[in-house]
Amino acid sequence: GPGSDAQTMATIADVKRMLPNKPIKYVVNTHHHADHAGGIRAYVAEGIPIITHESHKQYYEQQIFRNPHTINPDRLARAPRAPIIETVKDKRVLTDGKMTLEIHLMRGQGHAEGLLMAYIPSEKMLIQADAFAPRPGAKPLPAPSPFTVNLVDNVARLKLDVQRVVHVHGGI
Repeated sequence: GPGSDAQTMATIADVKRMLPNKPIKYVVNTHHHADHAGGIRAYVAEGIPIITHESHKQYYEQQIFRNPHTINPDRLARAPRAPIIETVKDKRVLTDGKMTLEIHLMRGQGHAEGLLMAYIPSEKMLIQADAFAPRPGAKPLPAPSPFTVNLVDNVARLKLDVQRVVHVHGGI
C-alpha cells in the first residue's frame, strides 16, 4: 500500500482492468515506512484486509487508522470503516489453489522492525522491500549492505530456492 490515496486508487483501477473477475483479497504491507504504507488507508476504505507484521498492528490501529484526516480528507476520512488487519508473526501462506505466496518475517533486519518478504515457490521468486536494491549497470559496491547480508541470511535460514529477486521499488 505505498504512496497515497491516489496511487492506491490507480493501482486498484489497473488491477480491475487487467483482472476484472479476480477480486483483491488482501494487501500485504511489508513495513510501516510511509513509502510502503502511505496508501493503505484507501485499501481500508475499499474493505480490503491488510496483512502486516504483528509489530505494526497497534501503530496502524492507534495512529494511522484512528487519527482524523481533516486538512485533506482521504477516502477513509470521507467514508469511515473499521480496518481489517491480519497479522503475521513468522510466516503466512496464501494460495488460490494454483499459486502459493509465502509471507516471511525477515529476522534481525536493521531496515525496519517486522520487515516482511514474500516468496512464490513455483516461480522461485522473492519479493522484498528495501533489503536489496538492484543496481543494473552500476559498479559493484565495495561491500554489501548489512540489510542485504541479512536478506541472504534469511533466505538461507528459510531454505528458499531463489532464482529472481524483485524489489518493490523496481528492478529484478
